Amino acid sequence: MACRRELHRRGSRRKPLAALTMAGGLWRCFTGASRPSQTAWEWWESLGNPKWVCSPMIDQSERAFRILCRRHGVHLCYTPMLHAEPFASDETYRTTYFDAWKVEELDRPLIAQLGGDHPQTVLRAAKILEPHVEAVDLNFGCPTEDARKGGHASHSPRCRRYGAWLLDDVPQVTRLVRTLARNLQVPVTAKIRLLENRRRSVDLALAIQESGASALTVHGRTRQQRPKYAEKHGIECLAPDWETIGAIAQTLSIPVIANGGIETRQDAERCLAVTHAAAVMSAEALLEQPDLFVETEALAGRVDGSDGSTDARVRRMEESVEELPIPRMFRLAREFLELAQRYPSPLKYPPTKSHLFKILHRLIDVDQAMCRRKAASGQQLTLKEELKLKLMCCPVTDFDAIHQALDYLEAHADEQLLGDTWYRRWRPNSDVMQSRVRRIMGCW
Repeated sequence: MACRRELHRRGSRRKPLAALTMAGGLWRCFTGASRPSQTAWEWWESLGNPKWVCSPMIDQSERAFRILCRRHGVHLCYTPMLHAEPFASDETYRTTYFDAWKVEELDRPLIAQLGGDHPQTVLRAAKILEPHVEAVDLNFGCPTEDARKGGHASHSPRCRRYGAWLLDDVPQVTRLVRTLARNLQVPVTAKIRLLENRRRSVDLALAIQESGASALTVHGRTRQQRPKYAEKHGIECLAPDWETIGAIAQTLSIPVIANGGIETRQDAERCLAVTHAAAVMSAEALLEQPDLFVETEALAGRVDGSDGSTDARVRRMEESVEELPIPRMFRLAREFLELAQRYPSPLKYPPTKSHLFKILHRLIDVDQAMCRRKAASGQQLTLKEELKLKLMCCPVTDFDAIHQALDYLEAHADEQLLGDTWYRRWRPNSDVMQSRVRRIMGCW
C-alpha cells in the first residue's frame, strides 16, 4: 500500500466524465460490508488522484463556486450537506438543495454529502443521488447545535442527530456506512472529527474502513474545538492535530483526506508533509481565496484550461501569484459573478452576495447591521461602511446592479483599507494569535 500512497502525489490530470462513469462499474462487482482497499485506491486513481479538495459547506459549495475553485486548482469537490430525511421524501427539497441533476463536465468529479441517523432513510436518499455523483459521503463531522438536534423539525422531524454528534455511538456510525456500502453502486466515503484521544480516533477510523468506506476525511479537531470557545479557552484550543491525522493515514489502507488548519497554500503543503494523507481539504480559506491552491498547480501544470489549453491556464496562474490584493479580489469576484449567472443557484436566497462579501472581506470587513443602523439614522459612514452598504443594497438576483456595485467598490478601493482575512475574523488579536497557532502547529 505504500507504493499506492506515493501514486497520489505524482500529479495526474482530471479524468474525463466518461472515464469517471466507467469507474463506477468497479463497484458493481462487490457485495458485503467491506470492499478490497485495492479497489478503493483504483477508484481514487480514476478520479485523477485528487490532491486539493473543496469541502462540503452548507449553502456555500454550490455549482458556481465549485467550478470557480476547480478553475484555480481544486481537483475534487463536495456538494453542500443534504439532509437525508427530506431528500428521501420531498421533491421540492431535492430540487432546491441539490444542483447537479444536469451533467456538467466542468463540475466533476463530485461527491454528495448526506446527514442523517437512520440507515434506511439515508440509503433511500443515497439511491436517488448515486446516478449523479462519483460517491456518497456521510457527515460525521459537523459539530453545530443544528447537528446535535438532528436538523430542523420542519424538514427532519425523525432525525435525532447527525454529524459529529453521532460519534458517541460508533455502532450506529458503522451501521450507516455498512448499509450504504452494501447497497450502492458508487463508493461510500465519510467525514469525521477526532475523538478525545488518538487511540479512539484511530479505532473509529478503522471501524469505518471495515464497514466499507472507500475514503475518509479527517478534520483534525474534536467536536469541542470550535471558534466560539477560543476566547474562553484560548486560541491554543483550536490548533488542529495533524499528527493524529497522520496516524490514521498510516493505519488505514484507503485514501485519507486531511482537513483543518488550512489558511494558505503553504499550510496545505505542510499538512501533506506531516500527515502523508492522500489529499487536503479546505473550507473557510477557499471561501475567501478560491485560488488558494493556484501557485502549486501552476508550477505542477496539472490543471487544464477551460479552453483546452494547459499552457494558457498555467500562464494565468503564474501571473496571479504576484497579483496585488485588491485587483486579485475583484478579478475573483467578477469571475464568480459570471459563473453565478451561468449556473444560477436553485435556493430561494442564493449565496451570491455571501460569497462576494467573503472574497472582498479584507476591503469591507464591517458589520452589516451597524451599516444599516447608521445609514437609517443618517449618521456619517466610514468608507468601508459605504462600500459594504453599496453591495448590501443590491437585490441578490440583480446581476447588473451587483456588477455596478463592484465597479464602484473597485474605483474607491485603497490598500490602506485592507483589514484582516475572513479566516481570522473570529480570532481575538488575530495577528498575534495566528503566530501562536502556527508555533503550536510547528509550522514556523
